[in-house]
Amino acid sequence: MVVTDSVNPFYLGAFVLYLLIVLAIGVWGYTKTKTKDDFWVYGKNLGKWLATWSLVANFFSAVAAIGVIGEFAQTGWAIMVGVNFGLALGMSALYFVSHKVRELDKVTLPDIVAAVTGREYARPVTGVILFGNAWLYLIIQLVGAGALVTAITGVPYQYMVWVIGLVFIAYTVLGGLVSVAWTDLLQGTVMIALMTLTAIYLVFDLGGLTAMNEQFAAIDPAYLTPLGDGAYTLLTIASSIVAFFGTIFTAQNYVIRINATKDIETTKFHLAMGGVIIGSFFVVTSILGAATGVALNNAGLTVADPDRAFPVLIMQYLPTSIGTVIILGIMSAILSTTDTRLHSIGVTATRDIYDYFRPGVSDERQLKISRATTVVFGLLATAVGANPPGSIFQLYNFRAVLLTTALLVPVYVALYWRGLDGRAILASMGFGAAFGVGTQLIGGSLMGIPAALLGVGVALAVLLGGQLGYGTRGAEQASG
Repeated sequence: MVVTDSVNPFYLGAFVLYLLIVLAIGVWGYTKTKTKDDFWVYGKNLGKWLATWSLVANFFSAVAAIGVIGEFAQTGWAIMVGVNFGLALGMSALYFVSHKVRELDKVTLPDIVAAVTGREYARPVTGVILFGNAWLYLIIQLVGAGALVTAITGVPYQYMVWVIGLVFIAYTVLGGLVSVAWTDLLQGTVMIALMTLTAIYLVFDLGGLTAMNEQFAAIDPAYLTPLGDGAYTLLTIASSIVAFFGTIFTAQNYVIRINATKDIETTKFHLAMGGVIIGSFFVVTSILGAATGVALNNAGLTVADPDRAFPVLIMQYLPTSIGTVIILGIMSAILSTTDTRLHSIGVTATRDIYDYFRPGVSDERQLKISRATTVVFGLLATAVGANPPGSIFQLYNFRAVLLTTALLVPVYVALYWRGLDGRAILASMGFGAAFGVGTQLIGGSLMGIPAALLGVGVALAVLLGGQLGYGTRGAEQASG
């Protein structure tokens, strides 16, 4: 990570003020958090608009605010096809299965898997997968936040990662979903408003949308084509859509919010309204990506690391006053997702793993364990974030493959096909994840088949094969 020569007091002041505000909300949330249900699911009383803005704020993160914008600036409109469509598809599909999730009256996704498989040990198995996903996503957010604040304030990256990590661990531990939901309301509103204004400013500064697109095409004509410069093929786009669709469809934090809303009407409303806002905001982030590429090129600025593109634009292209406003919008996008992943880690570790091995523990004890695991694994994520193993987009691709190949097919087929054998479901999860993640680790494809498609295909084959095998065996035992 780059360390700049001097500290910018304007940017640093805005950042410190921001952290103090969200920390104050965390302290207030602590006064409202009395039980484990308060900490985990807002006492199952999350209202329509609070749920909506919490969903929106959680959806947009370092991936959208820095990773996707940077990739867009260097790849073009193909990102809309390969990434954004899959995410929008996942949100739409979640709306149509949310009633199935609520019918089971469970808290987490592993609870649901245990219910549909009829096997309690499915809880820790699924919990470990989701825990790894949440922890990896938390690292992504810390990397994005640290890179941004370092670039614009001049404070060394390693210091910034630890400051951000400690503040967000503190207020998430204090108030659980109460703190998370209310800070998300603040951060979601700030993010949408300020980044939309930023997009408008840049478009006008570059001469309008048509002029911006013409300049974007002048850099590389492939930027305006749906498949980019050859990096995307129809097969890789299909794989990308499946992977990003799966991350929404199987994410623990979305299941928690569905179960935290006070009734099914609120559930449907927050998913529908959140989907409208998210879909509209995809247009904003796409415009920001194209504008970033054009503005950097016009200024003669070359950025090798895509994660640095938008921060460099703010620091070296925009006026300080405009840059300060943008910072608050980006930080809102990043940190609203940071607290959600922290919260998911505490809930998953306690409800889905600890509770399985230590059943019957008091609610008070479970609340303490939730807070303790949030602190411990939050600190570990911060330590890894100080020296990340890859770029934001690379890390996001990896966790998308993990989540999709492990859970997309077995979990949501089981919601509608209730006669499935639980062993077939768990085998599908294991083999799908093994093939998907293994393929991603060796380069992203095997025999020309992308990791996400291969893992999902294996999961489906194992699910059907296992059902036939276990079903036949069960019938033979019954007849014998």
